[in-house]
Amino acid sequence: MVYSMSGFIESSIILQNIIMFIMEICLILELILLIFRIMSLVKKKKILVSAAELFFSFLFMTGLLNDHRCSMGDKRYKPLFRLFPADIMLVLVILLTVYLIRAFYRELKEYRNSLSPWSVHEAVNNVPCGVCISDSLGRIILCNIKMQELSRVLIGNYLQNYHTLHSVLNADSVKKPVRKLSSDSNVFYFPDGSVWLFQEYQLKEASFTGYIQTVAVDVSEIYHNSEEIRRNNEKLELLNRKLEKMYEKIGDEIREKETLAMKMKVHDSFGRSLLSIRRILENKEEPENMEKQMETLQQLVYILTGTTVKNDGEQYKDTEKHAEELGISVQIRGSYPKHPIYRFLTDKAIRECVTNCARHAHGSVVYVNMKENRDGYQIRITNDGEPPVKNAKEGGGLSALRKAVEAEQGTMKIFFEPAFYLFLNFPLKV
Repeated sequence: MVYSMSGFIESSIILQNIIMFIMEICLILELILLIFRIMSLVKKKKILVSAAELFFSFLFMTGLLNDHRCSMGDKRYKPLFRLFPADIMLVLVILLTVYLIRAFYRELKEYRNSLSPWSVHEAVNNVPCGVCISDSLGRIILCNIKMQELSRVLIGNYLQNYHTLHSVLNADSVKKPVRKLSSDSNVFYFPDGSVWLFQEYQLKEASFTGYIQTVAVDVSEIYHNSEEIRRNNEKLELLNRKLEKMYEKIGDEIREKETLAMKMKVHDSFGRSLLSIRRILENKEEPENMEKQMETLQQLVYILTGTTVKNDGEQYKDTEKHAEELGISVQIRGSYPKHPIYRFLTDKAIRECVTNCARHAHGSVVYVNMKENRDGYQIRITNDGEPPVKNAKEGGGLSALRKAVEAEQGTMKIFFEPAFYLFLNFPLKV
């Protein structure tokens, strides 16, 4: 038994429909493949091959339609594939379908694993910052979605020409609701609470001469954190000022309490001594206690006058001894004022400067220069220690010394820069 393959026109209508249906699928796949290759900007050879495949497949489909109408009895059409076996035609159409599916899969895989203008544009759109590249004429070459959104808020419209955005970025102020945080930097506060930094770069490559790349970076977290730190610093500064005032008040209160306690103690001692002396004079106590009570009164006088010795010469020696105990050498040029009160105040100033030199300046020598002329007495005191800290102020000891000097019609000046200097001026007294 010999099997003979019939042509397309002699085959069954069902087989013809199957072949034409598969061929229609092939035409659709070829059209999609051609469009995909055109959009992917592949080599021209592949595009021409796809176009040729589509063209010849379209001619083949036209021939199939012609023979199908002829087999339906339409005498206007003459058969074209009378001798072409329908079975072989079916196999070829199926093979063409498989080829087109594999070709489309390969193109899709190659597109995913390679860079193209579309893939670059898609990647730029997915970055969290705004990106815009323009040429020297201001024409937009590439602009992602984020930059378009920011531009719409800044200039009121989507970006069409870069010069419009450039003029807004370099202006001193912008229209509400956007606020420019600084005229020196392109940092903008947007109405949604976000903060964006815009930066412009000239592309350095020779092939991109004149092109400008603009990047917008979200610095909201940095800005809000810095604002929080600034507010905290202001609160801390205010708290420090309150603490300083509180410490000053505490110091003043302590000094006042100590002074009051000392005054009360001296007052009580004075009272007891005077009462004992009165009782001795009234012969109610032994006369031998008189000397003891006189010594007690003498010590109280020393306390009130701030001295610890009986005469001025010993007082000055005691001051030098006090300085030596603190590791300070006192170098005096000139002579002490002749007036007792001036000598006493000068000695008080030296003692205070010795204490401050040891405690604050960490020095080893205190220099005292005394002069007398027809205008009065001039005393200058300084030291070789460290210069005072910035914004230094006179303490309680110097303030008390100032009041005592001014009470004797003298003047006192203190300088903390570039080094510590204390000046005393006393008028001449007859």
